[in-house]
Amino acid sequence: MKSLINWIKKYTIYETDLRHRFMNIVLIVGMLTVPFCVALDAYLGTAQGSYKLMIIIFLLFLFSFMVANAFKKPRAASILLSVVATDFVVPFLFFRDGGAESGMPIWFVFASLFACILVDGWACVLILITNMIMFGAAYYLEYRHPEYVTRLADTSLTYTDTLISTFVVIFVFSLIFKFQTRLYENKKKELEDKEEELRRINERLKRSSESKSNFLASMSHEIRTPINAILGMNEMILRESKEDSTLEYADSIENASGTLLTLVNDILDFTKIESGLMEILPDEFDLFSVLNDCYNLLLMRAKDKGLKMELKNNPLVPGRLYADEVRIRQVITNLLTNAVKYTDEGSIIVNVDFVPENGENDDKDGKYIKLLVSVKDTGRGISKEGMKDLFDRFKRVDEKKNKNIEGTGLGLAIAKQLTNLMGGTIDVRSKEGEGSEFTASFVVKAVSEEGMGDFSERYKERSVKGSEYKVSFKAPDARILIVDDVKINLKVISMLLKQTEVKIDKASSGKECLKLYENEHYDLIFLDHMMPEMDGIETLKHLKETDRYKNESTPVIALTANATLGAEKIYLDTGFDGYLTKPVTGEDIEKTVLNYIKDKAVLLDE
Repeated sequence: MKSLINWIKKYTIYETDLRHRFMNIVLIVGMLTVPFCVALDAYLGTAQGSYKLMIIIFLLFLFSFMVANAFKKPRAASILLSVVATDFVVPFLFFRDGGAESGMPIWFVFASLFACILVDGWACVLILITNMIMFGAAYYLEYRHPEYVTRLADTSLTYTDTLISTFVVIFVFSLIFKFQTRLYENKKKELEDKEEELRRINERLKRSSESKSNFLASMSHEIRTPINAILGMNEMILRESKEDSTLEYADSIENASGTLLTLVNDILDFTKIESGLMEILPDEFDLFSVLNDCYNLLLMRAKDKGLKMELKNNPLVPGRLYADEVRIRQVITNLLTNAVKYTDEGSIIVNVDFVPENGENDDKDGKYIKLLVSVKDTGRGISKEGMKDLFDRFKRVDEKKNKNIEGTGLGLAIAKQLTNLMGGTIDVRSKEGEGSEFTASFVVKAVSEEGMGDFSERYKERSVKGSEYKVSFKAPDARILIVDDVKINLKVISMLLKQTEVKIDKASSGKECLKLYENEHYDLIFLDHMMPEMDGIETLKHLKETDRYKNESTPVIALTANATLGAEKIYLDTGFDGYLTKPVTGEDIEKTVLNYIKDKAVLLDE
């Protein structure tokens, strides 16, 4: 008995698909009902020939059960059972067991309802139509040829058959629906348990995400703060030194720091892209400056490996563009970095060209073009297998062969996704052992049709970086306040602004900032965020509560090493007037200061 119960449970409780479960319940109940029907026929006196028919019906149930479970075709089994039972077996029994004056009309209804329950879609509709045709035909034949019907012996048997049929149908339906309800409740309980488990997992993921965000913010701050000092002091060396050897050392420092900063930015940008919150922020920029910076950043590394690096361009490429300068710079840098890493000897050739767009989106501010930047190297190349994982995050190309190559495995993945966000593409051509060519396309607006000119000629015209710096303005009547708990950061910003002649006061804490602000008018305040005792956000809150701020509304810029996802929005929503991330360049600082003190500044011609 226990084995039978376990067998029934196997096919009615543990089967995953609800319709399949229900099918199994019907078949098992049907097989168990056959002996009862034989006994009923014997009682009613219609048992003659009944045994053979019941055996056939039992075999039909058994065969359907095998089709549904052994051959895993429950839909075919349900259609087979419905068609045979409703279109053949029930009409046959209708004529054999009393016709309309018996319990058979109830079985007609029973059969049709089961067809609806077991079969779905157009098959169900077709079966119901054939049912109605067959049942209508059975009634019509009985009406026209009553001799075709084997009548029950007397009226009492008619009532008995009708009553028992009603009871049997009610019992079977009740049993099946009760069983199905139990299945539904079990399934509901299972889903509720899974939902609760998913809720717990979601809470753990949220906590994990918060921990990751906090870690990234902390890491960003801890790495960017010293890089800010390194790059700031190094910029002063490049500005002021006249010795070639010193300038060469300073260039190496700048390149190494830039590489470190690129790695940090890749990790932070990957987090933004993964969260779907990376924003493309277009602005007008100079294409030569972008190409020059990218070229200079990797030139020293290429020379250290004995590689020739050259940048060629179509001189007619528009020089002033409107797009996301930062992201275009990042994509080109990542492609160049990849080329330098995977090239052991030979050359790296960068080619810059453009093609006009279809003109549909052109406006008075400019025409759209497709900017094409290709990076071709004579490096290791990529195998066919490696091409599959080329843009996958955290994966290296042909990792076993290139295990000595440094990097995070994020550069190409980020370049690909950033390019897609800007409406462009990255195409790759590569042959293992011979090299690769990556071509990135960006849809950008040409602000001016004036060409950039020849990159090589303009690059040669540039003098050594130490003598090329020229202050953009002077403002001796302006006064600003810099607030940072790291003293070297105060020194860096002060030195970068030294030639502007702006008066600079420095505070190393929020309290000192408030004290200075009470006694002095400032045209601009640079305020760090992460400071002990009173952080930048709390300091800003107290600043805005002072009478001086209510009268003067001094602009306050967040100058912070926090460059994590959504940081800028948080600072602007908090009440800061602007946002700069460390490390900052002299150009960034000068532009920001000039933007807020134009009335006190004297612009200088370059």
